[in-house]
Amino acid sequence: MADFVKNTFLVYKKIMKDFNDDQNCFVCGKKNPAGLKIEFNENPQSGEAEAEVIFPPHLQGWQGTVHGGLLATVLDETMIKAAAFAGHKCVTAEMTVKYKKPAATGKAYRVAAKILETRGRIILAESRVCDISGQVLAQASGKLFKV
Repeated sequence: MADFVKNTFLVYKKIMKDFNDDQNCFVCGKKNPAGLKIEFNENPQSGEAEAEVIFPPHLQGWQGTVHGGLLATVLDETMIKAAAFAGHKCVTAEMTVKYKKPAATGKAYRVAAKILETRGRIILAESRVCDISGQVLAQASGKLFKV
């Protein structure tokens, strides 16, 4: 396992030597005309990455319902932002998503993520999408890989 992690790190290091933010990220990029342009903040009390998101109608699956892949995308990016606020540049190595309740397009939701543990180059994190009452609609756990 240690050789796998070492080799994976070397591959990412070579591929992503110019790992820069050009502001075209679908989730948070300010220059992406089709993107969500989510602005993340760090909550000083909880240490979590947080943001508000409204999914427009063109991101639906079933009528009026946010496509599950978009929820997963935002959950993923929120974990990456939690790691970034802690000073780590990461990519997602593994993620599990649990959907609890549909999210509607055009409504405001809160996303949040936190780091649970750091193990060498691996960061364990979790994220969630909640409605305005705090009910969790979807949640994820993930292993992030430091690059």
